[in-house]
Amino acid sequence: MFTGYGFFDYKYSIEGYHGQDYDGPGRMIYLGVSIALVILLCIIFRKAKHEHIRTYLKVLGIGMLVLNIIKFVWETYYDITIGPGFNEGILPLDTCSIVVWASLLAGFGKGPFKLAGETWLGTIGIAGGISNLIFLQALKYYPFFTFGAFFSMLWHFLMVFTGFYLAVTGYFKFNFKSVLASFALHMVISIPVIIFDYVRNWDFMLYLEAGGVPVFEDIASDLNAAGFHWVTTLMMIALYFGIDVLLVYIFRGISELAHLIQRKTRKPEQA
Repeated sequence: MFTGYGFFDYKYSIEGYHGQDYDGPGRMIYLGVSIALVILLCIIFRKAKHEHIRTYLKVLGIGMLVLNIIKFVWETYYDITIGPGFNEGILPLDTCSIVVWASLLAGFGKGPFKLAGETWLGTIGIAGGISNLIFLQALKYYPFFTFGAFFSMLWHFLMVFTGFYLAVTGYFKFNFKSVLASFALHMVISIPVIIFDYVRNWDFMLYLEAGGVPVFEDIASDLNAAGFHWVTTLMMIALYFGIDVLLVYIFRGISELAHLIQRKTRKPEQA
């Protein structure tokens, strides 16, 4: 039984906790509330002006950068003082950390840089956020009512909401040019991450072991056992590209269907 912990306690200080809340009701409640809140907020703000959305993206980018720095300093302090020393696993090289740079590009960038940022948020960003809404990994290390868990819950909720917010307002274009811009951003960040993964035997952005990805993780395990790590890397690159393409064209289809329905409902009124 884990008791007597404080909100800002680090994982090494919480005695008796071994991920109990991950399988508890809290994770499902968080998922349900997050889905309902995303839907409600998207309905409320679906007609937001583009200049207001741009301001939101600027605030989001700066805010998430500050949050990431705070979390990094907090974790590093405890890793060094009461843990085994500096933990390379907390470096901001995971897929979900890209939301910081994507938001800043979408908020402050122009031309292809702006397009890359906003499309990444509306595609790969949504997928990454949803995966963590469902499988909230932080609860494997922190009880529900702790800073470590709340940080992850807020971070991934914002990823999902922001992506859908940009999509329902039609803020970015649903075309192949958007896909290429978004994927170019993803790969520019991926190249140094892949190098670090191979040199340090990490799995940032899941390029070495596809850790936690259903089906892909098992395939990667077999490939890596046979010495084909590079195939795992290519497989994950293809998965990211597929997500990018799939979501852009899903949103495009939904948008075109909505316009078709609007035109059909207006015709009887005009007649």
